[in-house]
Amino acid sequence: MSRACEAGGWATVAEVAAERITARRLISTAVAIAALVIGAVPAHARTTPHPPAHPVAKPTAASDAADSTLVAPEVVNRIVATIDGEPVTLFELHAFADQVRQRAAGGAAGAEAQVPADDRGMLDELVLDKILHKQIQEQGVAATDQQIDSYIASIKERNKLDDAALRQALAQQGLTWEQYRAQVRSDIERAALINKEIRNKVNVSPEEIERYYKEHLTDYGTPAKAHVRLLSLLVPSDATPDQKAAIRAQAEALRKDAASGKDFAKLAKEHSQGPGKEDGGDIGEVARGQMQSEFENAVFALKNGEVSDVIETSSGYHIFKMEQRSGEAHQPLAEVKDDIKEKLYRENMEARYDRWLKEDLRAKYHVEILL
Repeated sequence: MSRACEAGGWATVAEVAAERITARRLISTAVAIAALVIGAVPAHARTTPHPPAHPVAKPTAASDAADSTLVAPEVVNRIVATIDGEPVTLFELHAFADQVRQRAAGGAAGAEAQVPADDRGMLDELVLDKILHKQIQEQGVAATDQQIDSYIASIKERNKLDDAALRQALAQQGLTWEQYRAQVRSDIERAALINKEIRNKVNVSPEEIERYYKEHLTDYGTPAKAHVRLLSLLVPSDATPDQKAAIRAQAEALRKDAASGKDFAKLAKEHSQGPGKEDGGDIGEVARGQMQSEFENAVFALKNGEVSDVIETSSGYHIFKMEQRSGEAHQPLAEVKDDIKEKLYRENMEARYDRWLKEDLRAKYHVEILL
């Protein structure tokens, strides 16, 4: 359920705890995307790294417009929230929004749709981002240069990028090498924090796995199958009613012969105009869902050795014989339990993360929203 960072000594990072944090750290080139992904965490954790100590990125178009109309600096930099009394300004919010939108634009398909549409939603993300950053500092979580180097090396290898190509991609995203390393450092530290706070508190019991298996048994089923033979008499598109009736009568006669015990394979080889004629009408094994409904309903109503009634379609008349059928079966629990465990683990991790972030962690800080 987890993988170790290639840099020696770093604690394992639960996949569920990291993917959504790094989902927006996407560095794309014209032919490749260097995706910084290590796991899976809820959507609101997909914030950009906490703004570094150096000056933040330039404001959004909204703040640019404010400058162009000579809006007073105190309006642009007004306080929009506080965290334990520490102010969060409108300027910070717009800079943060720029970072989020820029990375989403260069990220995976659908990333932009996950970006909050208004300042209020973006402010919620910024507040959560700052709280996570405070928690990282409080607990002394720190990534080493070796861990960062190893992580970047794995990204280059995964996306077939050399140093020059990666730096060019970063430049296209408006990032310097130092800013990029700061983002990677933040990703590693956040993943380590969440791994520490959540992973050890999430468990999936054998009873949960078995209960899920029984409740979703149809998801692990194999469809009923039938080995059949087919005898088809085709009706020309320009056939008259009398000609069509004559073909129907022939089909009924052949069906009667087959049902009375005559060799179906011989009858098909001599009379059929459908697939498998040379093999005595043997069309092999078919499963539910592979045949048109008229055929499937007739075939799977037959027992071994039985012959169907004549089935009329737009192409002609058809008769099936059931050679051998096998009923529906299910993959045994032993074969699917690992997949079920991983699925439930991820779901439990999501739920635990939500509680930790929205209730446990946020309750530690006094947040006041002023926007």
